[in-house]
Amino acid sequence: MKRKRAQPLARFEHLIKTARRIAETNPRGLVDLVRAILRPLQSEYLLGVAERGQDALPNIGAGPFFGEAIRARMFTADGMNFRGVSLDAEAFRLKLSRDTVLPWAWSFERYVDALATIGSSKALADGSRWNRAYQGAWSQDPNHRVELWLPWGIGFVNGGNHSITAGILAGEGEITPDNVYDMSYLLDEIHCDGKYYVDTRTGKRIAPVKDARKAAVFEIGRIMRDMNIPAFKFESEQANSRPSD
Repeated sequence: MKRKRAQPLARFEHLIKTARRIAETNPRGLVDLVRAILRPLQSEYLLGVAERGQDALPNIGAGPFFGEAIRARMFTADGMNFRGVSLDAEAFRLKLSRDTVLPWAWSFERYVDALATIGSSKALADGSRWNRAYQGAWSQDPNHRVELWLPWGIGFVNGGNHSITAGILAGEGEITPDNVYDMSYLLDEIHCDGKYYVDTRTGKRIAPVKDARKAAVFEIGRIMRDMNIPAFKFESEQANSRPSD
C-alpha cells in the first residue's frame, strides 16, 4: 500500500515538532536539523546543470530565499540601508563539507571544468595527460564571496559558484565569508504559522507560504535565537568581543 504524501502544512508542523524535541534534549542539534532540511535543496543545485543543462535553475540568493515577506523587511523604509546586524566576518569559517552553503552553478561548461579539475582527489601520480588540467586541492581565492545569515547558519554564494560547487562535492575546503549578518530582528517582526507569514505586531497576513521547508527553517531560527544557541555561536561571541576600529 502506497503511503500518502504529507501535505505542506503537515510537513511544516512535523518539522517544528522535531525541532522542539531536539531543543528539549540538546538545542545544539538544531543547526544539524537546519542542514538536513536544506540539504535536498543544496543537492538540487549541485546537480542542476548536470541533469538539465545551462541555466537549469533560478538564482538562489539571500534576498528571495524566504520569500517576499522577508525581502520587504531587509532594508530601511527609504531602501537605503540593509537592516541585518553586521558581524566581523574574519571570526567565521564555513566548512564546505558540513555547513549549509548554497551555490548557484549556472554554466554547464564551467560546471564540467570545475568538477573535473578541482579537488585533491583529482591529482594523478602516473604522469597521465589528465594531470595537465588539475587545478589542485580546493582553496579560497578572492573570487569566492559568501554571505552568512544567522541564526540559521545559511551561506549564500555571491561569487565563485562553480568552484564552490566543486569544493562541496569534493568534501574539502573552508571559506571565510565576506559578510556575516545577524538577521534575528526578522523574527521579532514576522512569524510563520505554516500557511502564512504574519506581521507579529498587527496580526496581518503578509504572504502565503510557498515552501514548507524554508518556512520551517525560518521558525527554527526563532527557537535557536530564543535559546541563545545560533549556528556559529562561538564565532558570534568572538566577533562580538572584538574591539571595533
